[in-house]
Amino acid sequence: MRQLLEPATTWLMEAKHARRGLAVTRIVLGLIVWTQLLVNLPDRHYTWGDGTAWSEPIRSLDAWPSFLGAFVAADGRLFDLLYLATIASGFLLMLGWHTRTMTAATLLLWLSMYTTNPFVGSGGDAVLRMVLLYLCFTESGAFWSLDARRGRPTPRLPEWFGTTLHNLAVVLIIHQVVIVYVASALWKVQSPVWLDGTAVYFPLQVEAYSPWRDLLHPITSAEPIVLAATWVSVAIQLMFPVLLLYRPLRAIALVMITGMHLSIGLAMGIMYFSLVMIAVDMMLVSDVTWRRIEHEVRRRVGRDRWNDGDERLVRSATEPVRGD
Repeated sequence: MRQLLEPATTWLMEAKHARRGLAVTRIVLGLIVWTQLLVNLPDRHYTWGDGTAWSEPIRSLDAWPSFLGAFVAADGRLFDLLYLATIASGFLLMLGWHTRTMTAATLLLWLSMYTTNPFVGSGGDAVLRMVLLYLCFTESGAFWSLDARRGRPTPRLPEWFGTTLHNLAVVLIIHQVVIVYVASALWKVQSPVWLDGTAVYFPLQVEAYSPWRDLLHPITSAEPIVLAATWVSVAIQLMFPVLLLYRPLRAIALVMITGMHLSIGLAMGIMYFSLVMIAVDMMLVSDVTWRRIEHEVRRRVGRDRWNDGDERLVRSATEPVRGD
C-alpha cells in the first residue's frame, strides 16, 4: 500500500501540474464569457433582464442561494452595470489580471445571470460554471497572463497546501471531463439510432441545428460518412479515459475529440458549447508539449521580426536620400 501512496502523495504535494494547460483553459473560457455577452448585448434585457419575468414560476422551483439573486433584483441601469461588470470580469480573466479574483467574480456574476432564465443555457454553460469553480483553486494565471508579467506574488498559504489544492482541482476537472464523455457514450449506446449508425443524420436536418443544411447535404446524406461519424463519436467518448493512460494514444484521443467538437460547432452552429469542451480538454495537453509549442511560436515570431527588420534595413540602404 505504501508503494502506491508515496508516488500519489509526491505527485499531489511536490509540484503544480498542468499550469500551462490551465492557462489555455482560462484564456478560452474568459473569451467565451465576454464575447457571448457582447454578442447578446442588444437582447440582454429580453434574455436575462426584465423580459424574463414570464419564467418566474419555473425559476422559483430552483433553490438557488440568495446571494446569486443580484440580476433577478436588478433592473434598468443597475442591470446594465452588472451586465457590463460580467463582460469586464470575463475579459480580465482572459488576460489573467488578478486571476483568482477575476475567476471568482466571473463565476458569481455568470451564475447570478444564469438564475434569471433557466431556459437559456446549454451543457457547455454547465461545464463552464463547474470548471470556473475549480479554477478558483488553481494557479491558472502562472503563464500567459498579466499576473505572470508582474512576477510571482508572495503566497498567503503554505506552499504544500497551495500545491495540493491546485493538483486536487486538476484531478477534479479531469474527472468531470471523463464523466461527461463516458456518460454521454453510455447514454448513446442505449439508443437504436446510435447503434445502427444513423444518429448524426437527424439533428443536421433540424433547422435550428443546421445552419449549413443545403451546403452540407451531399456530405450529411452520404451513408458511409454518417455511419463513420456516428460510431467514431461513440467510440472516442467511451474509450477516452483509457486512451489518456498512454501518452501517444492520449495525443490521438485529444486530436480526435477536438476534431469532433469543431465539427459539431461548425456543422450545427453551437460553437460556444464546442469551445468550452475544447478549452477544458486543452489542460490534458502536457506542460512539456505546451512548452515546445511556446518555444516554436517564439522562434517563428522572432524570426519574422528579424526578417522584417532586415527588409527595412535593406530598403532604407537602397532608397535614395531625399535632397540628393
